[in-house]
Amino acid sequence: MRSEQIKHLISLPKVGRGVLFILLLLLAPDIKAQANFDYFYLEAEKCRLAEDYSSALDLYRHCLDINPEAPEALYNIGLLHLFLRSDSIGTSYIRQACQRDANNPYYLETLAALYLNRRDAEAAIPVLEKMASLQSRRSDILSQLVQLYSTVGETDKAIGALNRIELLEGASPQLSVEKFRLYKEKGQLDSAFIQLQTLCDESPHDMNLRIVVGSQYMQAGDTVKALEIYDEVRRQEPTNTNLQLATMDYLRDSGKEEGYRRMRDSLLCHPDSPAQLRVLLLKSYISDVQRDSTYAPQLAAAFDTLFSRPQQDPQVYIMKAAYQIFVKQPQEAVMQTMRQVLEVDPGNETALRELLQYYAEQNDGKGVEDISRRGLNYHPEEIAYAYYLGMALAEQKKLDDAAEVLQQGLRVRTEEVHPGLVSNVFAVLGDIYYQQEKESEAFAAYDSALVYMDDNIMCLNNYAYYLSLKNEQLDKAEEMSYRTIRKEPENITYLDTYAWILFMKGDFAHARTYMDKVVNPERTDAELLADKELQGNVIEHAGDVYANLGEMETALRFWKLAKQKKDNTCTPLLRKKIKRKKYIK
Repeated sequence: MRSEQIKHLISLPKVGRGVLFILLLLLAPDIKAQANFDYFYLEAEKCRLAEDYSSALDLYRHCLDINPEAPEALYNIGLLHLFLRSDSIGTSYIRQACQRDANNPYYLETLAALYLNRRDAEAAIPVLEKMASLQSRRSDILSQLVQLYSTVGETDKAIGALNRIELLEGASPQLSVEKFRLYKEKGQLDSAFIQLQTLCDESPHDMNLRIVVGSQYMQAGDTVKALEIYDEVRRQEPTNTNLQLATMDYLRDSGKEEGYRRMRDSLLCHPDSPAQLRVLLLKSYISDVQRDSTYAPQLAAAFDTLFSRPQQDPQVYIMKAAYQIFVKQPQEAVMQTMRQVLEVDPGNETALRELLQYYAEQNDGKGVEDISRRGLNYHPEEIAYAYYLGMALAEQKKLDDAAEVLQQGLRVRTEEVHPGLVSNVFAVLGDIYYQQEKESEAFAAYDSALVYMDDNIMCLNNYAYYLSLKNEQLDKAEEMSYRTIRKEPENITYLDTYAWILFMKGDFAHARTYMDKVVNPERTDAELLADKELQGNVIEHAGDVYANLGEMETALRFWKLAKQKKDNTCTPLLRKKIKRKKYIK
């Protein structure tokens, strides 16, 4: 603006140089202030983009010291306060920005969103009205106004907004039905039904639209008109699904319960009924049983009749599974139904997920492998299938195949994948690399796992334990391991790892404190041998701790018990320890 003033002065008729010089001196303070404002505003923007919000706030405030009326500074201060959860302060600044620059659509849209989030219709309406006047072709603003006008009882204004949308986008069934509702709400039934008649006239061949109109007459109490429309549709499309459902609703709502159930039973088992209709009917059956358990025999009979012949729609089987869960049938029966889903729809994600979870809970490696392979075949971008297949292959010691599957899963994963799942994939990959004696790759995989989820305790435990076995970065290993026992203080695997790291650091006394929680010396030999959670290497660790504390009798007891476990987890040095009666590195 000030540069335009200067141009204007220059274009004036010639005056004495002295007069022009004086005029420029008068404008100089404003020019300098604007330059200062622009400088500090730019610095504030830099801080905001660098996520240095405290400095950005200070700089924006300094901009307001220079020019208290600057809407851009007010607006950005408001946004920062909103980001920092100071909603009332942020809203106040945004409101001031809109007052200073009343025609800025971005400011207005932000203020409207704030009011809408607070469900403050009274405050939002004038803001949206202003936006609608500035952006007259935005039907989304008008749609929002329709809802708000209806909320506050301004029915005439809501209808006016709908008319404006109709001018922009043309007539549509949705607009006509909404105007019908509003006219009916006002008690202007003649105007309301004109909307429906117009709707039918505009789309004479759309039978589903006529059914919608018929249902509106039915809700308005004009049963005769509604049934006339239904009969008209029946003549044109006797098997129309929406017509069948509308007729059933009429029978039920008019108290003709027996006719309603007879029609439902007939449609459910009719060979020409579409699968979509069958699913809707089954939902109706299940809803009845949920409301009144005495209807359960009818539902069971309906299922028996329906499944007496093969079904080709997976949703029908999924409805059966939902019913089985509702009546608490055995899980295996539900999973058998899920397997039937895969017979008609091999890539059905619902069935694949349910079966995968079931086999994983049952520790059924072959089942996990089968479902995971199917899942990867139909949904290669779903990393969960790669994760479970990789673990199944790793358990079979097919380490190269497992690593390849996991790597491929990581390569094709989508951005929507949960970080925790990505972390678990990297963690399993790290375990596989370590078994393959690829230590640097293993530790890199663990680091990646912790980037995606820094409290992945299985990863933290394994990473810490393998570092301790190498006698490297023991402080880091101790910190990671301590986090696992903080989270699961009774987990004997994590306690063993932490005790072993303390042992490797030479802190034998503290190592015994934690190891005694794992291998309690007060338990009998029979109890320790019978404990399936205690592996031989863990009991061997306990012996190593006691040996380094000079308690050789207890150490020998634990070493001998570790040998009796015979689970191939102990070190090759165990026999020498027992024979020489001393700890051997």
